[in-house]
Amino acid sequence: MITTNEPLVGIEARIDELQNTIAEKEAQIKERTRKLKEEIEAELSPVELIRKHTFPVTVIIFVTGLLLGKTVRKNISSSGPVTQTPCPSPKPLLSNNNRGTLSTIGLEALRTAKDLGFTYLQRYIDKKIT
Repeated sequence: MITTNEPLVGIEARIDELQNTIAEKEAQIKERTRKLKEEIEAELSPVELIRKHTFPVTVIIFVTGLLLGKTVRKNISSSGPVTQTPCPSPKPLLSNNNRGTLSTIGLEALRTAKDLGFTYLQRYIDKKIT
């Protein structure tokens, strides 16, 4: 028989101390995880990427606009006489109306990309000058 409760009190105190330590470590880990998440979001946000790499992004947007415009113009100019081959589907994939719509969308995308590229280039140059 145990006559004193001192060993049990010591064990319970140690358990409470360990539980408190675990809770503190858990809170620290959660805080570090939250900070890491915020840092990663800030680092990989599109706005920050564009700010850090303005010139390459501008070049990519400009080249994409040129390629898109070239593709759209090619599709418009290739709407000449077509030799007909037997096809199981009687409907053409794109009608002339749809081609016109696609070319309009392509031209608008090209203009938007150009405007966006020049805006970022202007901001980049303004930041370098000041």
